[in-house]
Amino acid sequence: MPLINGLGGAFVFSDKPVELAAWYAEHFGFEFEGSAEFGAFYQTFWSCDPDNPEHKLDTSFSIIKAKSSTSRPVPVEEPESMYGDQPYMMNLRTDDLDALVTHLESKGVDILKREDEEYGRFAWVRDPEGSRVELYEPAAK
Repeated sequence: MPLINGLGGAFVFSDKPVELAAWYAEHFGFEFEGSAEFGAFYQTFWSCDPDNPEHKLDTSFSIIKAKSSTSRPVPVEEPESMYGDQPYMMNLRTDDLDALVTHLESKGVDILKREDEEYGRFAWVRDPEGSRVELYEPAAK
């Protein structure tokens, strides 16, 4: 039996959770629950345990009011590699990377880089707080 069977949640701590949650909702279609009153917004994604389809698994993406400032400077020039130069990076999965990129560009979001690999296609953007976000379309099986 594995000790860990998945990711229960990803928590983004923000100086301005209302504004950041609104940006993620507008640009990625998140439908958050939560409220400004509590400074927490979340969306739950459900799947079934492959070993027991009756058992539902949940993963929450949350934006929560930080207790201390999370701001940090955005680099003047983007690094050649999109990995390893920030404390964390969200990887958001999509079925249609081209459509998502077109949508983001129509909203004025800069696409930092795109790459295609044998296991999937990728693009990167920055959210309003400067965190780089990876967009991922898995390769067809």
